[in-house]
Amino acid sequence: MDDAPLINQMLDRLSALLGTTVSLELVLAAFALVLGAGFFTAFLRKRRLNQRYARQRKWIVRELLLNANDQRATLELEFCSAEMQGRIVSGPCSLVEDSTMTVDVGFEQSLQTWIGEPVEASFKLDYKDTSAYYRFDSTVVDTRSGSRGTSVQLALPLYIHPVQKRHYVRINPLPSHLLGMGLWLIDPAQPLPLDSTSLGCASLSYRPGKLTQCSLLNLSAGGMRMGVSQALLQQFPTRLTLQSRLLCLLLLRSPDNEHPMPFWLACSIVSLAEEQDNASIVHIAVKFKAWALAEKDRSDIFWFPAGKSGEVSPLASWILRHQLGQNKQRE
Repeated sequence: MDDAPLINQMLDRLSALLGTTVSLELVLAAFALVLGAGFFTAFLRKRRLNQRYARQRKWIVRELLLNANDQRATLELEFCSAEMQGRIVSGPCSLVEDSTMTVDVGFEQSLQTWIGEPVEASFKLDYKDTSAYYRFDSTVVDTRSGSRGTSVQLALPLYIHPVQKRHYVRINPLPSHLLGMGLWLIDPAQPLPLDSTSLGCASLSYRPGKLTQCSLLNLSAGGMRMGVSQALLQQFPTRLTLQSRLLCLLLLRSPDNEHPMPFWLACSIVSLAEEQDNASIVHIAVKFKAWALAEKDRSDIFWFPAGKSGEVSPLASWILRHQLGQNKQRE
């Protein structure tokens, strides 16, 4: 059907109403102008909203980091590049500025090669009745070392994401179920040992009724807390820091008493603190990075990485059975 006569008739009526000749080209131009003005108005509105949201995000990021600074919250920084993947440093947030923040990482040796490295940071904030966990991505802007330790300067992130913290069952193992424990300090820059004969004697040991140089305070599938006297910490070849790595041989008795379960655990120290009631005892909290089961009459170690959430699956099973056994004893 030909619509040209109808269009011409409408244009003639519009020309009569306006008192001037109206062409199809003029109508299309006017329509395009109105449409363009609408798009431009929408663009300006969206840009203003984005700017407002950006200001709000910046304010939220700054407030969260200022809270971390006020609480001296520990930030864990995990390097993300292929060259440094798996390297972790941690320490409190000590300064928040307009475009950067500073994290004190103890006496970790600062390297200029860190500058420009991408990192994933995580931290916890404590509120009146609860705690919240956060994560953000950033880049190392600068590193500084001095008499007070090493600090890492990070670019302020654009976003801080709330995350769910997986909570593992944490138990205090019965003394009868801990058959022994040994601790070695290992170099984080070196690969994990593949043969136990290369380790030599443990720096600190626990053997029931014979030697108590360290104690196991609590245990979960993702980590553990140990107690060591200040004096015995000198047994380690170098001073322990939050960046130190420990190797632990943990010998547990099966809850059904059928057989022992010897775990090799590669650990990362996450906190060092004096015992509240006894300053001569240091509590060492670690999280597990890799694990292996020691086999009878074999010295080789076959490592497995900890799970996605940092858990050691066979240890989680042992803890659950141990807890069920404790609950039955109380009934």
